[in-house]
Amino acid sequence: MKRGQISLDFLFAVTLIALTMVNLVYIANSERSHAETFDTATKIKIFSVDVRDSVAKVYAVGDGFKVRKNAPFKLYEGDYINVTLSPTGNLINVTAVVSGEIYQVTQKSPIPIWRKSSVKLTPSDPEFYITAEYNRTEGRLYVQVSP
Repeated sequence: MKRGQISLDFLFAVTLIALTMVNLVYIANSERSHAETFDTATKIKIFSVDVRDSVAKVYAVGDGFKVRKNAPFKLYEGDYINVTLSPTGNLINVTAVVSGEIYQVTQKSPIPIWRKSSVKLTPSDPEFYITAEYNRTEGRLYVQVSP
């Protein structure tokens, strides 16, 4: 073999190794992105279950009881979480926009929701309250969310 032949084989081997490394970096980056999306979706789901359980707890304790809740993670500019208690079907809807991605979770409330209420969590206002208020004229206990 000539001296130039060995260099050409060496360059070919280096090129193959470089391509393999680039592919490994691409796959790792892609998997990291999927893991972050899954992490956010899981946190939103757990948050919605916590809100559902807190709504039931506030209803069980009764008039005047209040629970403070915080966003499940740090919100950045443009991110928000909207929590809605809906009397139609007694549903608790949690919609989040995080890094431009939309996540939505709906929970069935174990207690009756008589009045629609909603709160939007933002980076400047990441907490809200779940309160119970007894309406004497209607004889109902209202559970609602408020800033």
